[in-house]
Amino acid sequence: MRVPPRSNRNVRTRILEEAVRLFSEKGFDGTSIQLIADAVGIRKPSLLYHFKSKEKLREAVYERLMVHWKNELPKQLTANVTDKDRFASIITSLVKYFLKDIHRSRMSIREMLDRPEIVKNILHNQLNPWIKLICEYIEMGKGNGVVRPDVQPEGFIIHTIILVLGIVALGNVLSALFDNSENAESQSIETFIEELERMLRISLFEPQYLQNTQSS
Repeated sequence: MRVPPRSNRNVRTRILEEAVRLFSEKGFDGTSIQLIADAVGIRKPSLLYHFKSKEKLREAVYERLMVHWKNELPKQLTANVTDKDRFASIITSLVKYFLKDIHRSRMSIREMLDRPEIVKNILHNQLNPWIKLICEYIEMGKGNGVVRPDVQPEGFIIHTIILVLGIVALGNVLSALFDNSENAESQSIETFIEELERMLRISLFEPQYLQNTQSS
């Protein structure tokens, strides 16, 4: 397989990053190829050299997101750590990924609303096996007395994803409920994430297990 020159790979990355930003701000339908090319600082034909159409570009954006999680989830799930540490590591990884580029969370939410069937198919085809494995870990945790017996795995995972996406995408906006300064916004996001992790932790694990892991 021919590997494109380094400069071409860099241009491709910039195109994908600007596409995510513009799709998140204007939506797929409101974003033209010319607009993305202008944002990258290249001509439209140069962009079309890398991606033959806007639809192909969107497919590449999705593929980039999915490849990250198809690589990341197996590492997190097979790490030789306690259940509590594995949970914390997955949540931290999820939050860090979306915080690194806030447009990822905003684009994800917009696409789920604008194109639910497309997103549903992509998620099912790309991530379903690993999500099933997380559900199995939760069920095993119930049997081991680590996870609360009333936890519904699928619901817990859905709520976790929605909460992470929502906090990253909207936290800076909603922080205005308390303080509208820029400094308060950055501090609020960190506080919101800490509170999210605490809520998820105590809703997943048995209190006795949490006490034992904290004291050991």
